[in-house]
Amino acid sequence: MSKEKFFLGYPVEFKKLCLVYPPKLKDVVGESYSVYAKMLTISQEEIEDEYNEKGTLPDKVPTPMEYLLANSYHNKEFNAIAKRAFELFIHEPVNFLYEQKAILIGQLEKGMNIKSLRILKEEDYFDFQNLVREAVGDKRIEPPNPDEDPRVRRIKAKARYRDRIKMKKGMGINLLTVMASICCMEIGLSPLNIGELSYAATTVLIGMYQQKESYKLDTDSLLAGADSKKVKPKYWIRNLED
Repeated sequence: MSKEKFFLGYPVEFKKLCLVYPPKLKDVVGESYSVYAKMLTISQEEIEDEYNEKGTLPDKVPTPMEYLLANSYHNKEFNAIAKRAFELFIHEPVNFLYEQKAILIGQLEKGMNIKSLRILKEEDYFDFQNLVREAVGDKRIEPPNPDEDPRVRRIKAKARYRDRIKMKKGMGINLLTVMASICCMEIGLSPLNIGELSYAATTVLIGMYQQKESYKLDTDSLLAGADSKKVKPKYWIRNLED
């Protein structure tokens, strides 16, 4: 039920370690939001792509947690941004435990019982990333397959590269356009209150509105005499994945 909670702006508990909060639109305006989200959701494949593009692919590609910790250790700016990213999504500070290859959640205080410490470890980090993906309206991903055929991996890498090129060319709409569009849907949202909407809800609302408009256009076309063999209205109240 995490998607439903994120849609409504409610946090979701992650393995008794922390709550993951869906950012509201007012939280992401003026913030380096895309940087924060990408920092916590970067996948193993994307890390591999980054090394490939630099021509420095190591024998063993670091996992997302290893990547985060290594860059935080060697780069103060990266460290500060990473900690801010966690605060945005879990509303708590974190400390990176480099030697333990883990992340301590919450404020570390003197006299704390070690059993009470909340530590995010490698084995839980992939699931944590997927929950953050849902918090921003993205789909969960499957863990990488270490036994995948190298030829298949190269094909997938090329496909991801093409997708990134398309994104760089400006495909997609910016946040201002998204907010303005939702305000024009006549669902009670305006510049006065749209900031309270969860970011995860924007993708759903835009997608459902597009389905509704497509259904209306097709039915209007049939009423105007369009060929029923070519135009087949699909009722708009359906899962976005359908």
